[in-house]
Amino acid sequence: MMRLRQYLICAAAIAGLSLAGCSGTNLVPNTGPSSDGEGGQPGPSFTQFTDIPMPSNSSLDMDKSIIFGASDAWHGRLVMNAGGSPAQMYDFYEREMPNFGWSKVTVVRADISVLVYDRENRVATIKLTGGSFAGSIVDITVSPKG
Repeated sequence: MMRLRQYLICAAAIAGLSLAGCSGTNLVPNTGPSSDGEGGQPGPSFTQFTDIPMPSNSSLDMDKSIIFGASDAWHGRLVMNAGGSPAQMYDFYEREMPNFGWSKVTVVRADISVLVYDRENRVATIKLTGGSFAGSIVDITVSPKG
C-alpha cells in the first residue's frame, strides 16, 4: 500500500514537470488589439495567446500557469501579476473581452471578482484578487465548452 502511494506521488510529480514544459517559456510581448486604458496606448499581449487581452502592466507567473495547445485553440490556466488594482483589472477585462470575440455569460464583482465569457466552443473564467503588496492577481482558465 505504501509502495503504491509512493509510486503515485512520483508519477504525479513527473507528469507535473512534463506538463510544465508545455506552458511555453519563450513568451514574447507583442502589440495586440487591447489597450490598457491609459492614453489609448496598445498594451502587450503574449504571442502564444492572441485571443485574450493582456494588460500592459502584467507578467506571467510561469510556476502557476499550465497551457495545452497554442494560438486560438489553447486550453489551460494563465496566472498573471498585474500592476493595476482588482477594480482596474475588472474594468479592463469587461471592456476588452468583447473586442476579442468573447461574450459575457456572468460576472460577480466583489473582493474576489469572477468574470465568465464564452467564445465559439470555449469558456473563459477570469478570477481577480488583490496582490500581496500591490496590484492584483489575474487567474484565467480557458476550457472547452460542455
